[in-house]
Amino acid sequence: MTVNNNTEQTKETSSRAAYYVWAGGLVFTVAFTLIIWLLGPLLDPVLATLLPDQGADWYFWKLPTREFMTMFIVWSFYLAHQFSMWGAIYWAQKNLTNFRANPTKGLTRYNLAAIIINLAFIFLHLVQTHIWFDGLAQDVPIWTSQGSVIVMLAIILIIENPRRGIFLGKKMGKPMTARVSGFFRRNHPYIIAWAIVYTFWFHPMAYDPQLVSGFFYMFLLFTQISLAYTVVHVNKGWIVLLESFVGIHAFVVATTTASQAATGIWVMFATGFAFMFAFTYMFIFNVRREIKWGVIAGYIAALVWIYLPSQYGGYGRDLSYLMRLEFLWIPIILYLLAIVISAIVFVYLKARQSSTQE
Repeated sequence: MTVNNNTEQTKETSSRAAYYVWAGGLVFTVAFTLIIWLLGPLLDPVLATLLPDQGADWYFWKLPTREFMTMFIVWSFYLAHQFSMWGAIYWAQKNLTNFRANPTKGLTRYNLAAIIINLAFIFLHLVQTHIWFDGLAQDVPIWTSQGSVIVMLAIILIIENPRRGIFLGKKMGKPMTARVSGFFRRNHPYIIAWAIVYTFWFHPMAYDPQLVSGFFYMFLLFTQISLAYTVVHVNKGWIVLLESFVGIHAFVVATTTASQAATGIWVMFATGFAFMFAFTYMFIFNVRREIKWGVIAGYIAALVWIYLPSQYGGYGRDLSYLMRLEFLWIPIILYLLAIVISAIVFVYLKARQSSTQE
């Protein structure tokens, strides 16, 4: 049965439940991350059986042998979580159309359903880890998990292009048109839900810093997707925090993984995501031009310090990495992916328009 949008929206006007749930989500994020950490030592006998780290393409947290029943269970849990969220999103898009243009301060039926679904599967994943341990990583390569997050970030660039532009506040035209951004604004929940839920079930809930920081980020993202159609979901500062936090997680991974720490690859992540903030993300804020240029100047100063020889007071990063433009690798990937995805959808929308006019 279709919900009366006007009645539900009127009922939610005076509520501030979305803000309370958002605050509760932050508390839950901290508390459940702490639970993972405190329960972590119980997994030590399992962790002792894992094979040594074999490089960037190797996923360390998977058992040496694959058990069919273990993977059947984890895939079943993942698919149940995935289709539950897609089902909730489908229902919302059919019944809550008014909330797209006028987000509520209260909670819709979708929000309540999404909160229950995500909470249930978060607790289930913790239990699953302590009984069977393995996540989806046993069956799929590590780049699929990393790639899903990259796709998510690229799509956010497309969606936010009308509000903040793609670079230095300048909006991109073709192929990142308003129509393309609108397409992703309407349909992005399905893609984002896949990226979050898939990545969530890819990893076991062990207590290594890399995993703990990742699950902390996942819980923030679950809070975001659970609050779709509310004012929190479209809050500028909250969105920028979610986009930027992946850089903190990547920094933790790069500095606590032996094979990555030895190469100093943290510089690529730190400078790459800081670049995105300084040259793209912060332009969503209505602040004075001097503040924006001050942030950019601070970024350039940090870059100089990183590559300045240690005898002159710098960090002393090998200049060969600067010549390889490592600080631009992440921005280039995100910008190019956003453009490619936009181009594909631009052509699709053009073709669909032409077919309807024939």
